[in-house]
Parts: sequence; C-alpha cells; structure tokens
Amino acid sequence: MIDIDRKFLWRQGDVLTDNAAKALNLQHSENPDGTFVVVISHDCDLAAVADKEPVSEVIVGQRIEKLGSDSYGKTARRLHIEYQTDTGPIALELVATDKREISKAELFVKYPREDIWLDGPGIGILRHWLASRYHREAFPEAFENRLRAVKISGKKVLLKKIESILADGGDYIRALLFDLDEGKDIEREDPEDLYQLGIVVLYDSLRDESAAAVVAAKAAEELEKLFEAAFHSADAGWQNICLQYCDPVSDSAITVAQREVLKRWRLEHMSLQDDPSQPMITS
Repeated sequence: MIDIDRKFLWRQGDVLTDNAAKALNLQHSENPDGTFVVVISHDCDLAAVADKEPVSEVIVGQRIEKLGSDSYGKTARRLHIEYQTDTGPIALELVATDKREISKAELFVKYPREDIWLDGPGIGILRHWLASRYHREAFPEAFENRLRAVKISGKKVLLKKIESILADGGDYIRALLFDLDEGKDIEREDPEDLYQLGIVVLYDSLRDESAAAVVAAKAAEELEKLFEAAFHSADAGWQNICLQYCDPVSDSAITVAQREVLKRWRLEHMSLQDDPSQPMITS
C-alpha cells in the first residue's frame, strides 16, 4: 500500500532522482547522462486517489547549456526553463512529445530531488506552457498565409527571420503579442485590403530589466525593418500587412485591458513546409 503521506511530497515541476529515472527506464534518448525527468501532472491529480487517477505524467527532459528561443513558453512543442539550485540556476529542455506515463505506485515509492526546484515564476511558466499545447490563439487564415508566403530578397522566408530574431533575445523576450485589426477576425482577400498589425515585444522585468529592455528594443527595431522589407515598397506602399507599431514593453507594465486584446503569437502554430507556390508581393 502506498504511503498516503508520501503522495503529498510530489508537486508539479518536481524532478526524479537519477536512480529513480534509471530504475523506471526513463533516460533521454540523445543525452542519457543529462537526463532530467520532470513531473508534469497537476497537483490535484497527484493528490487524487489512485482509483480516480492511477497514473502520473512526466516529461523526459535534458540539461542544456543555456536558455534559447524556446524560453518562457514561446513555443508549445519545446520549453527551455531554468531550475534553481544552491549553486545557481541551470537550464533544462522539455519536449512535449517526450511525455511518459508512470503509475502512482511506482512514483510514490520514490522521493523527489531536493537539490533542484522551480521558483514561483518558473512554476507559472511550466503551467502556461503545458496549457498552451491545447490552447492556441487563432488568427485569420488569410493573415497566416500572408506571413507564410512572403520571402525577403528571394531567400529566407519571413517566419525564419522572425525565429532568428527571437533566438537572439531568447532568455529576455517572453513573447510576441499581436494586435491584429483590433481583435476582429477578418479574412481579407486583396493585397490592398490590409491587415493592420501592432506588435508588442514583451520582455522579462525580473531578469536584469535594463538589459532585457535593450534586447527587446533591438528586437523591435529588427522586426520593424523586417516587416517593412516584406510588405512595403516606395512605389506600392504597404501591401497585405501594414505594421502600425512594434514596441518593447515590460511584463510589469502591460495592463489587463491590453492583454485581453493582444494575442500571443507562436511560430510553430503555422506550418513552415506548406508554403503557397506563388510568392506574394515584396519590396
């Protein structure tokens, strides 16, 4: 019989010990020596009796050198997240498809690691990332097609350029928030029928805010140049999408009203492989 008190030792975000991970055959396929197995079941599910919730979910993650463009839940398939230790933070990578199920009977005879933990903001990031797998902001298909189709100077697609900008500011930029047509869902047909777009580059106020502000300002400037190159020309003006503004904003300054209007944009919600055969008008 499971020790009834022991199940309350486990919380979402806890990490299995190395011995427990090996005993349960939960080793990272590419980096077995850097394996970190994270419990992702909700606290309520962990506390529920085994008859109702017989299994717990974990993700077999790995340690990485530093946070990258997948930090702060900017993508729903992969998360880079910092765990705290007595000697300073370390970065882990979790991939949604590396989820596993283990029985509570197996989990609850083990103890979580005590030398590594998530702080309050980290728990919030993990929970929002897990939820984002099933809750995705919807944008008009015509708008996504316009983003997907355009190429810069006939080379990289726009989405790849955006991805590289986010990667450069990965551990400071929390998200890109889109203000599209003031929240109206419109399928526009003609290139002259413009989508009006505003972008908020949301940055972390708790991670060296002054440095984060500089990184976000640089990203905003690069995004402005990118959208102008993609959708604006001296002869035709704006085509398909008109970028009205692109502003760096601290996560401590954004208002509830703004957050209700803005939609979080994630790169991987759009297929990069299904480019329309005909390129759109570019500068």
